[in-house]
Amino acid sequence: MFIPELTTRVSVKVNTNELDSALDMVMSDPILGDIPSLIEELEDAKEKITGLQEPLADGVADRLSSIQELIIQSKHYLTGLMSNSVDVSADGSDRLVGNTAVSVLGFPYPLAIEKGTKSHWVEPVTFSALHWGGDPGYFSKGHMVGGIEADPFVEPSIKNTIWEIDEIFNELW
Repeated sequence: MFIPELTTRVSVKVNTNELDSALDMVMSDPILGDIPSLIEELEDAKEKITGLQEPLADGVADRLSSIQELIIQSKHYLTGLMSNSVDVSADGSDRLVGNTAVSVLGFPYPLAIEKGTKSHWVEPVTFSALHWGGDPGYFSKGHMVGGIEADPFVEPSIKNTIWEIDEIFNELW
């Protein structure tokens, strides 16, 4: 399950208007229209560009996912669950990139890291007290905890991926 606030939609739309205009111009010209290789070359270029739509979406989504995993790993790698749950799925010709990690109770904790949290009350769910620290450590039946400062990883991963789109395109072309 994707967390909507952490999910990025990768959508690639191909605009062939200029190629269509060039084809129309060539086919309507009595001299150029007699050059079948020119028409064939323009039609091939249009087909090739149109065919790149989904592979480009896949490439951008994969790169975005990898960059997001690296950003998370560089700061939040206690168990690896958060960085290992950046998933990519298809939604028609679009791709969805998002973090699907949740706590044992189903809380999407990457959202708390991305957006931050306010001070809030914590209390034990299955035990009679919270315990932390060494021996004997500290115990609490519930207490206020300070909020978590936001540490965004979605927007930085998008900004880094944007710089690589030309490279991804050139790899496919």
